[in-house]
Amino acid sequence: EMESLLKKLRKKNASQLASLGLSVGKPLPNKGACKHFKHSYRWLRFPCCGRAHPCATCHAASDCPAAAAGQAVWATRMLCGKCSREMPYSDRPCSSCGNTFTRPGGGHWQGGDGCRDQTRLAKSDSRKHKGTSAAGAKKTVSAKSQRVGAAGSRATAAKKLAMARPA
Repeated sequence: EMESLLKKLRKKNASQLASLGLSVGKPLPNKGACKHFKHSYRWLRFPCCGRAHPCATCHAASDCPAAAAGQAVWATRMLCGKCSREMPYSDRPCSSCGNTFTRPGGGHWQGGDGCRDQTRLAKSDSRKHKGTSAAGAKKTVSAKSQRVGAAGSRATAAKKLAMARPA
């Protein structure tokens, strides 16, 4: 019974964009943002009802029977907020206009590689000034590791060899 109802809804909502006065090449209202997500830049098309909504919360508040029944439904397609083109759901930029779907200029982590950009850290963050003195100069690094232990033994042996060889 639920499947037949959802099938009718999908068929009915196939031309949702046209009924909203949207066309491919023109931006979505508010560039795809809604009251829940101000910087969304896309709409999500849900497979249960075939409708596009700015976010999952808007979908849950709609009259979709699957959302009303509390079923967790993931969007499989999305519409670009800048050009209204439909594409499979992904985090990649839009293939036609290059619009990115995340807010530009992320945090201080550089692409998740773990390379912390110290210029973007807060003044109070203890890691901002790591490796520098109060005046801003780089701190000196101890050479003790080169004098003691296995590395020190190798360095001493190399010095003795160099001195023993006549020039």
